[in-house]
Amino acid sequence: MKGIDAEEQVRKEAIYRHLMGESPSSICRQLRKSRKWFYKWFKRYRGGNPNWFKDQPKIAHHIANRTDKGTENLIVEARNKLANIKCAQIGANAIQWEIKKLGIEPPPIWTINRVLKRKGLVSKKRFYESKGKSYPEIIKPSQINTLHQVDLVGPRYIKDDGRFYSLNVIDVCGHKVKINLSRSKRGEEIANGLISTWKTLGIPQYIQFDNELSFHGSHKYPRSLGLVLKLCLSLGIQPVFIPQGEPWRNGVIERFNDTFDKKFFRTQVFIDFFHLEKEAMVFEDFHNQFHRYSILGGRTPNEFIQKEGFKPVLLPEEFELSKEPIPIEHGAIHLVRFIRSDRILDIFGEHFHMPKYVVYEYVVATILTEIHSLKVTYDNKIVDSFEYHLPAEELYS
Repeated sequence: MKGIDAEEQVRKEAIYRHLMGESPSSICRQLRKSRKWFYKWFKRYRGGNPNWFKDQPKIAHHIANRTDKGTENLIVEARNKLANIKCAQIGANAIQWEIKKLGIEPPPIWTINRVLKRKGLVSKKRFYESKGKSYPEIIKPSQINTLHQVDLVGPRYIKDDGRFYSLNVIDVCGHKVKINLSRSKRGEEIANGLISTWKTLGIPQYIQFDNELSFHGSHKYPRSLGLVLKLCLSLGIQPVFIPQGEPWRNGVIERFNDTFDKKFFRTQVFIDFFHLEKEAMVFEDFHNQFHRYSILGGRTPNEFIQKEGFKPVLLPEEFELSKEPIPIEHGAIHLVRFIRSDRILDIFGEHFHMPKYVVYEYVVATILTEIHSLKVTYDNKIVDSFEYHLPAEELYS
């Protein structure tokens, strides 16, 4: 209270000195106050209130265009209902659709988001810190099956039934997903998961991986490409590898994995692997049929594909992984890499020396199997090229 009384005395002194003929500029300079401060209290004094020098109690101001109570309750009730449905989304698009199903014209997305935020019902999102560098765009997913993103989740464990892995694949443009469960992450398991995916989603032009060893082969024999890469090349698919340690470059599948974890894996207890597989199929169907994406105009993946009238090129049902070694077909494998101060370009564990001007920049290294070459580009200009001979017995003939 002592501090408040002292401030009140300063206010009284300022006005008294002005009434005695002293200028506002002189008063403000000596009291170290702004002219805005002086005229605020002079206006209060002229208002006639005997307690003009005291702070006024803070009152809540009316908020223009505030959402009415009934609409707020409707939004919260719809959100709570969705939260109690296994696998359901709880975002603004899903809430809007839930209200629409009641035969009520739903409020706009921005209103729903504002109410959710005010009620403390918005989950915090993870943000990744950008390096502030231009990131090369190898392919822009302009239509369905231009690009699939892939991630291997695991190992996870089922009580009394051991570990498992989930190979999750999503089409970047249409957001349709395929979940493939396995007991291990061997190349054969990954390859069979991709074959199952391409029989369902269709064959993509490009497929994007992180740097999990199962996807590319062996660090001991970096040029002896793994089964997954050989399978992709044999079907005319171009693999793309994101930079090491930057999982957000596979952001679409990473966000789905977060949903997979929170809305599926952690919401129930699985008796055994068979039970897990059965429930995973239910979750996959639910996602593709009911999960709404703002980037798809509020539509679900199935609705978006239907609206686009897209007919995917599916892998034939009878297609199986060959028991014979798959030769390395003609094609391209792309790796995006961030070059650090050591100027090392890492290609599956093999190192190549880069020029100084690409230090702290992203480059694209492309393995061209037909001409046994490794071409490195920066800003769409060739930085360097290297001979890149693959094992002769594995090459396409």
